[in-house]
Amino acid sequence: MNRLSMARGDIPADLVFKNGRVADVFSGKLVETDVAVGQGIIIGMGSYQGREEVDLAGKILCPGFIDGHCHVESSMLGAGEYARCLAALGTTTIFADPHEIANVAGLEGIRYLLAEGSKYPWNFYLMLPSCVPASPWETAGAVLEAKDLAKLMNEPGVFGLGEVMNYPGVVQGDAQIWRKLDLFKNRFIDGHAPGLTGKELNAYLLGGIRADHEVTTVQEAREKVRAGMYVMIREGSAAHNLSALLGAVDAKNFSRFFFATDDRHPGDLLAQGHINWILREATRLGLDPMDAIRLATINTAAAMGINNIGAISPGRRADLLVLEDLVQFTPVQVYKDGKLVAREGQALFSAEANESMPKRIACSVHIKGLSPEKFVLPPAKEYRVIQLIPGQIVTAEGAASSQQAADLAANDLALLAVVERHHGSGRVGLGLLRGLGLKGGAIAASISHDSHHIIVAGIKPADMAAAVEVIAQMQGGLVAVADGKAIAQLPLPIAGLMSPEPLEPVAAKLEALEAAARDLGVTADSPFMTLSFMALPVIPALKLTDKGLFDVARFRPVTLELK
Repeated sequence: MNRLSMARGDIPADLVFKNGRVADVFSGKLVETDVAVGQGIIIGMGSYQGREEVDLAGKILCPGFIDGHCHVESSMLGAGEYARCLAALGTTTIFADPHEIANVAGLEGIRYLLAEGSKYPWNFYLMLPSCVPASPWETAGAVLEAKDLAKLMNEPGVFGLGEVMNYPGVVQGDAQIWRKLDLFKNRFIDGHAPGLTGKELNAYLLGGIRADHEVTTVQEAREKVRAGMYVMIREGSAAHNLSALLGAVDAKNFSRFFFATDDRHPGDLLAQGHINWILREATRLGLDPMDAIRLATINTAAAMGINNIGAISPGRRADLLVLEDLVQFTPVQVYKDGKLVAREGQALFSAEANESMPKRIACSVHIKGLSPEKFVLPPAKEYRVIQLIPGQIVTAEGAASSQQAADLAANDLALLAVVERHHGSGRVGLGLLRGLGLKGGAIAASISHDSHHIIVAGIKPADMAAAVEVIAQMQGGLVAVADGKAIAQLPLPIAGLMSPEPLEPVAAKLEALEAAARDLGVTADSPFMTLSFMALPVIPALKLTDKGLFDVARFRPVTLELK
């Protein structure tokens, strides 16, 4: 009843923000008013007295930002360090899909991340992964069926079903994926259907799928909105869709869009930011600042069906940002449930040291029978080639003659391989990649979406084998190799995906790795993140798994040799 007394003004509120302007996401205006907080909840706006009062001195009070779709693992940071980083940048809520660690360690991996994420002052909503593995044509570290997900679906913090990448399975009525959809029919189900249109889109939506972050064009966005979907406008480190999709947003369909990162690398988090960076870029591109805030707050909350975050109004959680302006969107103070958790770009809480990890997570790289011969192209007159598209994770399919393949660097080609690392099978999928820019040496990572084998691109087989060996010795990570020796590396010993180190040293090592990749000739943006998506067999057009090349458009394996 204390909250009621505070709301009526009978007794002082716990905390009152005064002399500021409130970002009213309902009207889209800045309103001069006090904001009162009691027991972590916003209890009113108007004239209030508080036991503690914060003089905003004209600054702007804004709801905490929400990331509609991300993967903690893709930050390469542990959950605690990721929470610290996001708190300082104003993101107080995330919807995280742990399918990366699930592909490595199954339910054990999900439980680990859920326990870690629940320790910190943020709203940590977990979406249970729908596609582990992402397709039948790759080998994951685990297979999760509906009966497995059912064991976790009612755990605190579990929100819904993560991105449904197997859209052909949904459309064609695959029993396994439909059992998962039926299991979550009364919960939020996230989508992943790049380029899906027409009757196939209609069939996909019969599964109760409500949103998609893989939209890349205005036409696709408008069709999916007309079909009843929410569209996440994604701006990450590898996929940049903001500028293309803002043109789809108008006054009538505005409520059907919201922001997601789907992922940002440590260097980008440090140099640019998170959701606050998207707001900055959106306004630079011409979006009204208050509309940008709405896309980052109330729109996301409404799409997810959550009524206690996303706005400054009575009854909602006091997840609040103090902003200097609506240009940079840089929070000078961040409050979670009415408690100050970050100030002037620094979190006020620590990441807990994780002294022990399950063996399956700490020892996740198993390599056997590897030699340079595994990376030698088979003889052929012509080969299929994965063609990079700058700034996108979609690819095109190209071709290369045997003469071109004989001089890879001169023809902007590189050998590409996916080395199975979960079961020690010795299996290697081999392909060719165009557009990376590599001139010598090799780059490799134990991050390769979504099964997270070791992916390696190189000019010489010996360098590729050396790179894989370094990653095995580190129990996961990233490496650049020249003349058979590592010239830069970043260990990722948590499931081969994450580092136990703070943001700054992780970002510094990643910067050194990217510089080393540039020295080897790489011209592609975010080379290691770009490389990681070359193994994702649910993003068109041509990708590589441990079992070989996969034609995503036709959803079938294809040969490397054309002739």
